[in-house]
Amino acid sequence: MKRFILYLLLGLFIIFVGGYFYANHLVKGKVEEFLATQLSPQIDLKYGDLYMNSFTGTISIEGIEVSFENQQDTIIHTQATVDELSLSGFGYWDFFVNDEISFDQIEINKNNLVYFKDRFVSATQNDTIQQDPLATIGKSVLIKKLDIEDTSLTIYNKGQDSVLLRISKAALSVRDIRTDSKAIKKKIPLTYDHVSLVTDSVYMKISKYEDLTINSLKLEDKDIHLEGISLVPKYSKNEFARIIPFERDYTELQVPSIDVQDYEFGFNDSRLFTNVKKLIIDQPTLLINRNKLINDDVSFKPLYSKMLRDLDLQLMVDSILINKSHITYEEKVKADQPPGSIEFTDLDISMAQVGNTQPKGELTTVKANGLFQESRLNVNWTFDVQDASDAFRFSGSLGRLPASNINSFVKPNLNVGFEGTLNEIYFDISGNNTTSITAMKMAYEDFKIDILRKNGKKKNRLLSGIASLFISKDSEKNGDKYREGKGDADRNQTQSVFNFVWISILSAMLKTMT
Repeated sequence: MKRFILYLLLGLFIIFVGGYFYANHLVKGKVEEFLATQLSPQIDLKYGDLYMNSFTGTISIEGIEVSFENQQDTIIHTQATVDELSLSGFGYWDFFVNDEISFDQIEINKNNLVYFKDRFVSATQNDTIQQDPLATIGKSVLIKKLDIEDTSLTIYNKGQDSVLLRISKAALSVRDIRTDSKAIKKKIPLTYDHVSLVTDSVYMKISKYEDLTINSLKLEDKDIHLEGISLVPKYSKNEFARIIPFERDYTELQVPSIDVQDYEFGFNDSRLFTNVKKLIIDQPTLLINRNKLINDDVSFKPLYSKMLRDLDLQLMVDSILINKSHITYEEKVKADQPPGSIEFTDLDISMAQVGNTQPKGELTTVKANGLFQESRLNVNWTFDVQDASDAFRFSGSLGRLPASNINSFVKPNLNVGFEGTLNEIYFDISGNNTTSITAMKMAYEDFKIDILRKNGKKKNRLLSGIASLFISKDSEKNGDKYREGKGDADRNQTQSVFNFVWISILSAMLKTMT
C-alpha cells in the first residue's frame, strides 16, 4: 500500500512537472508564433531573450528593437527600443475556454520611440491599397493594466531644424485595454477605461519662427493639466524682421497653467472630432510686436467664423475662460522712432460654443472685461459660425480715458497727439466679411487733436488749428452730455478682424465728434 501511494505521488509529480513544462512550451510557442507570423508585414521585430513562467503566467521579453516601414516603399518611418517588456497574469482559463487572450499587467521599462514624419506614407493615400492592421488576431484581447515607465519620444521632419516634438521623460498607465479582430483595423484600434500620463517636459516646433515648451503635463482620464507653457520666438526682434518676407507678428506668450476639462476625441467616419467641456487659461502674458516697415502680407485673412467653419476636424469647446490676462501690442511704423504700444491688463475673457459642430443660428459668444490703458473696458462679441456671410456683432464700452494714455500708440503710428478726456464711450458694430456699420455714443471734454510734424516731435500749429475747426471740443450740447453718431467702414480683407474693428470704431468716432 505504501509503495502504491509512493508510485501515485511520483506519478502525480511527473504529470505535474510535465504539465508545467508542456504548458510553458505551448504558451511560449504561441507567443513566438504570434510575434513571428501575426504582426503586420510592415513591422520588423527583434528581441534578445523570451522567458516564460507558467506558474505565474508571466512572459518577459528583453532587448526589444522594432521598426515600422511604409507598405509601398519599405522605408522605415518609426523605430523603438525597449529594455524589458513583462506580461504577467496570463489567463489560462480565458485562453482555453473563453477564446480570449488576457493579462493582468503589462510593464514596459525604458522605452525610446523615434518617428520620422517626412518618411511616413499612408497606404490609404492610394485608393488601390488598404493599410494593413498592426496585427492579425483571432481572439479578443484584454489587458487589465498597462504601465509604461521612463519613456522618451522624438518626432522628426526633414530639414536642419528637424525636431517637431520631443518628450524627454514620460510615464503612461492605462486600464482595461480591449481589442479584437474588428477593432484592430480601425484608426483607433482599441478601447480603454482609464488612462494616466505624466511628463517632465515637452518641446514642440510651432513654426519655423516659434517654439512651444511645457514644463509639465498631467493627463488623468478626461482632464489635462499643463504648467509652465511658453511660446517663444527663435530669433531676436531685429533678426526676425530681417528674415521674414512679409509682415508677421513677433509673439511671446507665457502661461502659468492651462486646464482642459472633460475632453474626448475620436473619428466620425474618417474625420477627427474633438470635444471639450471647459478650457481654463490662467494669467497669460502676451506680447505682440508688428513691424509695419516690412512688406505687407496681402493674402486673404478670414474672420474667425470662417476659420472655425473650415477646420479639417470637428471641434466644439463648450466654455473657455481666460483669467487675468495681460496683452501688449506694439506696432512700429517709423524706422527712426520706437514702436507705439497699447496694453490690456487684468483682462478676463469668457467664450462659449467655440467650434463648428453647432447648428446654424446658435451663436459663439465672447465676453471681455478688464482695463485698456488703465480704463475700464467691456466687450461683447457674437457670431454664427454656420453663417456664410460671416456676420458678427461687436459691442462694448470704455470708461474714463485720459487722451494722453493712448498717445504712446497714436503718436508714433498716426503722427498725432490727443489732449483732454474721453469720459465714456459706447460702441455697437454690426458687420460681416465686407462692411460694417457702427453706432457710437460719447462723453468727452476739452478734447483736442495735435497734428505733429514729420519728425513726430513738434506740433504742426497750422494743421492742428484746421483740425480743431472740425472737432467739437466738448460733447455736451443742449444739456445732453453725450454726442451720438454712426460710421461705416469697408473691410480690407488682407487685414485681421481687429484691424476691421479698429477702423469701424475710428470711423464712428470721427462722425460723432464732427
